[in-house]
Amino acid sequence: MPRLAGRAGRELTGIQFAILDFVMDYTQRRGYPPTYQEIGGAVNLRSASAVSYQVGVLEKMGYLSRQPGCPRSIVVTTRYQPSPSATSAGEQGDDSALVPLVGRIAAGGPILAFEDIEDELLLPRSLVGYGDLIALRIRGHSMTGAGIHSGDIVVVRRQPRVEIGENVAAMIRDEVTGDLEATVKQYQVYDGHAWLIPRNPAYAPIPADSAIIIGKVAAVFRGGL
Repeated sequence: MPRLAGRAGRELTGIQFAILDFVMDYTQRRGYPPTYQEIGGAVNLRSASAVSYQVGVLEKMGYLSRQPGCPRSIVVTTRYQPSPSATSAGEQGDDSALVPLVGRIAAGGPILAFEDIEDELLLPRSLVGYGDLIALRIRGHSMTGAGIHSGDIVVVRRQPRVEIGENVAAMIRDEVTGDLEATVKQYQVYDGHAWLIPRNPAYAPIPADSAIIIGKVAAVFRGGL
């Protein structure tokens, strides 16, 4: 794990590295900082108080600055400069990420997605970005119109909220068995209701008001790796 002693004389934890990397990447991509809720979704912190605590610690250590009362004012300071050769859990330096390949996920009809971790993939940050990443193998043909084919590997950035029109991985409940199953589809909202939309006219949309969003598809690797 990279060792960066802050002003408080403490070392950064894995979750703190993830927060700093996410804030930097988000701000570079969108031109403004993320909210606490977006940070929590990206690094798998479920409560606002947990995010606030970690941000407060990073601020005291000198790695973050913010304006009290402003929801989008978090800035990563120049103090955060990890070594290019440093490694931490889920990371291999600044330019690559070690991403777990988790079972299979359906893109034709929902199937049980999560099994044991099959492998760990070393992938370039320039393609997959930052955040809490998992890789999933596609089976099915419902997303061919989006360039996602059976046998491809998709990298998903785990986050509870996504934008309309984005390709997402989501968990839904099978009406017969009651089991949670997963699929990749395009997220849409019509007349106040969420839908998972295939990108192949041979497949039907799936009602998604009760779906659990796993995250956004961040990258697709044709034919696997």
